[in-house]
Amino acid sequence: MVTDSLCPKCNTEVKKAIVHGNAPVSALKTAPGVIKAEILEENGRVLIRKTCKKYGFFEDVISTNPAFFRRMEGLYRGRDFACSGDEHVHDHGVSSIKYGRGFLVLVDLTNRCNMKCYPCFMNANNVGYVHELELSDVKGIFDRALSFRPRREVNILFTGGEPTISPIFLDAIRYARSLGFKRLHVATNGIRFAQSREFAQEAREAGLHGVYLQFDGVSEQKNRHRGVGNLFEIKLQALENIAAAGMRATLQSTIMRGVNNDGVGSIMEFAIENIDKIHSVLFQPIMFAGRDRNIDPKTRAARRYTLSQLAEDLRLQCARDWEPMRDWFPISYFGACSDFIDAMWRREAQEGALSPDGHPDWSMSSVLMVNRKTKEWLPLTSFFNFEQFVHDLDAIVDSARSKTVMAAQLRLAFLRNFDGQITPRTFTVSDAFGLFEETCTRLSSAGPDWTTRAYSNNS
Repeated sequence: MVTDSLCPKCNTEVKKAIVHGNAPVSALKTAPGVIKAEILEENGRVLIRKTCKKYGFFEDVISTNPAFFRRMEGLYRGRDFACSGDEHVHDHGVSSIKYGRGFLVLVDLTNRCNMKCYPCFMNANNVGYVHELELSDVKGIFDRALSFRPRREVNILFTGGEPTISPIFLDAIRYARSLGFKRLHVATNGIRFAQSREFAQEAREAGLHGVYLQFDGVSEQKNRHRGVGNLFEIKLQALENIAAAGMRATLQSTIMRGVNNDGVGSIMEFAIENIDKIHSVLFQPIMFAGRDRNIDPKTRAARRYTLSQLAEDLRLQCARDWEPMRDWFPISYFGACSDFIDAMWRREAQEGALSPDGHPDWSMSSVLMVNRKTKEWLPLTSFFNFEQFVHDLDAIVDSARSKTVMAAQLRLAFLRNFDGQITPRTFTVSDAFGLFEETCTRLSSAGPDWTTRAYSNNS
């Protein structure tokens, strides 16, 4: 398999030239460093290999489980339709988004940070200059984001550096909310939220919906590589203040082999025990960018951690029936639910439902069912044939029947794919259907109380 890739050194050269005023920003549109790369299976691994005429040979590992890799690739639902008329958003040369209506807008408010830790994808506090958006810059970003046609809902993620130390953080949230964006999140180390419950409340009142909290482990030792004392205690206090403000957190864990990959199961157990405060866990296998872009090849090979290794480590460390080949799906696979929502409310809806279409090499997901009272849990797909259910949803959408008929077909699809012999006795097919309805609410932000409804089920 051959694909387009980048020579990391050529691309870095161009970016440095732009920063130092030796090249215009438009230079990024001319495909600097784009080269062909081969994806191949060798010795039980999936590799990417490429050669730059200037800097030579590069190789890295994509997957340590070829069968898992092929399954994720095979389940990818493909691209949305081609973009048109939205040059204000997508005009980035070779990096332009050519398909789809998007589902995520990242807004880097500042490259300053109140930490200087490893790893750091953005190299915050270490580039020799401060880049910080003014409110007028942020307004321009969101005004242009409204140019999508046809409209589809998107997630807004404020990032940095540390976005909460930006002087316009709360104003940026308020402006995005005033334009009708409901899914407003922040990626943060949590220090500001830990310092002040009032700050968390102000963010919630401004319109912040959720918090992606940096969280590398469930002990001080597992956070020690960040170089900040008492960091785990800071995370615990941040979670308390975030919950008190009426928001839910997503734990955002950067995983490095040999550093904290032996603790991914503990992170999941922590999240389940604190299900009243935590909505989900986002594991990010180490990406050697920012502060780590010049890492030596030996260290890169030692620290590299793939999504296939994550799925296997979670299976082993959680000691549960959590199977990589059954319970994991590309995040785009859940777009079938969005397609169903769009078909059901195609006449009334002002915009399409949130529709993730990320490539499986970039993102995949596994859904767990957790009893909030007993903390028992199991993968959804251990008792529900989600793969067949998606095929059924596609057939329902293709039939283009009335809303009444589609609703009836949906219930039949649930009955067909639900195995009541495996689920806990307290969990019924009606409960499962109710969760699907809540998922639809989240994907379409239907109603003013959609945030509350999404977390109202006790299972």
